Amino acid sequence: MPVILEKKYENGISLAIWQITEQHDELQAMLPSEILTDAELASISHPQKQIEFFCSRLVIKYLANSLGINYLGIKKDEHGKPYLAGTDWQMSLTHTSNYVAAVMHPSRSLGIDMEKPTEKLSRIKHKFMSEAELASTENDFENLCIYWSAKEALYKLYGKRKVIFNENLHVSPFEKGVSCIQGRLLINEIDKNYDIYIERIDGYILVVAG
Repeated sequence: MPVILEKKYENGISLAIWQITEQHDELQAMLPSEILTDAELASISHPQKQIEFFCSRLVIKYLANSLGINYLGIKKDEHGKPYLAGTDWQMSLTHTSNYVAAVMHPSRSLGIDMEKPTEKLSRIKHKFMSEAELASTENDFENLCIYWSAKEALYKLYGKRKVIFNENLHVSPFEKGVSCIQGRLLINEIDKNYDIYIERIDGYILVVAG
């Protein structure tokens, strides 16, 4: 089972990262039929997307089991936000072509995202960063990726639509190489700050907000 990192942060959030090395049929065989339904599988046509789907369910199953939670599958609420069936534990998932990661907490809303720094973020930074955020960072691809992923994680944590990234989601200035930064969700009646943890995995940036 290729879980390459499992840890618990100081605020009680548990993280597990799965490196995708298995073949399609091997992964499918690891999921019981009560968790992987035919309808779910039929809704995903691309084989690589199916692999990512399998691994996302396997990593959350692994993390739930390690925390003593009976994993009954994942459902989605009216806003499309995934949640764990049969428990009040909070969760969030992210995946790339190489990795899948999950976080869980007994009660705290969560968000997670994993991206690789690319030049594209420099071209679109004005779309997701405020003027203050743009002024606080140089054109550093890793830092831009942290801003982007932190806001994606805050967006997942919020779990609803109609979010303007450069107005509703804020990230405090930070120094290069840090492992924890501060984020703020400011939308409608909500004005709340969150810890955002940073992991660097094989050229990827993974962030956890909660």
